[in-house]
Amino acid sequence: MNPESSNNNNQTNPRKRPLTEIYKEKLPLTLNCMVVAIDHNNLFYTVCSTCEKTLPDPSPNTHLPFCKYCNFKPVSSGSKRLFRILVSIATEKKVIVVIMFDRAARVLFGCSADDFFDFAKTHPFAAAAAGKALEGEMLKVTLSQPKNGNARNLRVVSVLPLRTGFQPVIETLRELYRARGGS
Repeated sequence: MNPESSNNNNQTNPRKRPLTEIYKEKLPLTLNCMVVAIDHNNLFYTVCSTCEKTLPDPSPNTHLPFCKYCNFKPVSSGSKRLFRILVSIATEKKVIVVIMFDRAARVLFGCSADDFFDFAKTHPFAAAAAGKALEGEMLKVTLSQPKNGNARNLRVVSVLPLRTGFQPVIETLRELYRARGGS
């Protein structure tokens, strides 16, 4: 098969074009979807608690991260974590990977990223269990273009669980660990 013709086919076949290209004129886009999976290996990123700029991961030799936006001084009030979750969602036509930041993720998790991190310290498999708890959940999401020009995934700017008895992930996990005899 000729590579040039297959590339040309990708441009004319709407199923082969990325979602951002198909719905470019309609973004932000609100649609119903189902959670297929979440990447539970990297749920957080660290920000300065004063200016909320992203901080580098602290090195093992330093205790407090330095914020270059706060005059290179050690962050006096410390740092905090915010959610940044890659989520695979299924629409009626395709499965896509989107990114869900703190405001939207808090709706599903029912707590702050720091609270979930603290919970996960005492329950090592909490992040994987959170992914399992969200699998199959029906949601109404609003997607927008990424703010960063280098980003590849659409952003979830709002999320609404569609199930009447929806319970945030943290509540589900607390019940699960209580039932197993945990804290």
